[in-house]
Amino acid sequence: MDRNLQQVNTILNLAKLDESDIKKESHVLQFIPQIFDSKKVKLLEVSKDTLEYISSGECLFIKGGEDAHVIICSNSNTFELKEAETSNSLLLMPSLTHGKLIEDTGSRTLMKQEAFGVYHTYYEMRLTKPKLQSLRNALAKYPYKGKNSELTKEAVGLSFAELKSVIQASEEEIINQLQEMPAAKVRGKWRLLDVGFLFGWVSYLDSILREKELSLDEIAPSNVEDWMGLCKTIIDINAKCISLFMEVDEDSLKWKSKAVSQLFALYLLPELRAFDSNDFFTAWQQSMPVGVIANEEDLNGVALVDYDSTPSLVKYLPEFELPEEINERLDILFRNRAKWTLQSITPYVQALTDHNLNVAALLTKYTRSSTINGVKYYSSKY
Repeated sequence: MDRNLQQVNTILNLAKLDESDIKKESHVLQFIPQIFDSKKVKLLEVSKDTLEYISSGECLFIKGGEDAHVIICSNSNTFELKEAETSNSLLLMPSLTHGKLIEDTGSRTLMKQEAFGVYHTYYEMRLTKPKLQSLRNALAKYPYKGKNSELTKEAVGLSFAELKSVIQASEEEIINQLQEMPAAKVRGKWRLLDVGFLFGWVSYLDSILREKELSLDEIAPSNVEDWMGLCKTIIDINAKCISLFMEVDEDSLKWKSKAVSQLFALYLLPELRAFDSNDFFTAWQQSMPVGVIANEEDLNGVALVDYDSTPSLVKYLPEFELPEEINERLDILFRNRAKWTLQSITPYVQALTDHNLNVAALLTKYTRSSTINGVKYYSSKY
């Protein structure tokens, strides 16, 4: 039924409002006969920055799976999708003139406004840090162990487009993670570089340096590429190995001691899972390239030293093999060691922090702290 001005004025009086309290143009809502199904059409609340991003022609991507929460991504950020309820009715309308744009001149008029939907829930976007362990897990199915280990001439692995479709993170976040982790493109497909291959690459270069009686800081990146090219290593993989294990300053090179130490620990430990600490530290240091000194602190995030056992043991415990659910991860950590210092536990929980929860806040929320001889320790809450 169409309303007239007299009916509108009656409603104003019931609301204890006067005509002078409102604009000259009033909108009269009318609901279309076949209103939208709220289960098929959803409302999404976005920030001003996100609205400008969409308005510029960019896209948002919704990603999810049977075993994962639904997330939404821009080109550079990842957001959680949370359903929120409101006690007010939200109306979906194709257009609505904002009150500030209505000119307060002339005689009063009525404007018919059609409502296409009524909602009491909507979705919020909350900026979050993506969990990228799935990226390593996906690439681990296609390990690269060296050219001589390739069984087929066909390219194997995952293209970047395939990674974007299965990894719950934005394009930029996936690219950044690929740069940090031991992964490289082989014939156009992304592969995870096998620990044994990386160990062999570093050890082979070290043997050349020993044979030539040179230290790493006496050669240039081009020398490394030339020497490793002789063993038919792919150019992109040589570049990746240099970025992983060396600091490059113009034409000068230096071993990244922590990265090399962790690589050699990962190579020495897996088969035994636990190693007599005295034997391990001896073998670990003796295997190192010239100029690299292994420190126990370098094991943080890769292995832990159990001094309570007899004999003391070094146990294989790499961060990337732990579950991404925080309580499950902490349960494993505290079963392996009852009390952790902030320095030793940080590499194991850093990846689970987000924009609102840093390491200290995360540990405060999920663990119990105590101070012994002036040192703060974290232990299980339960």
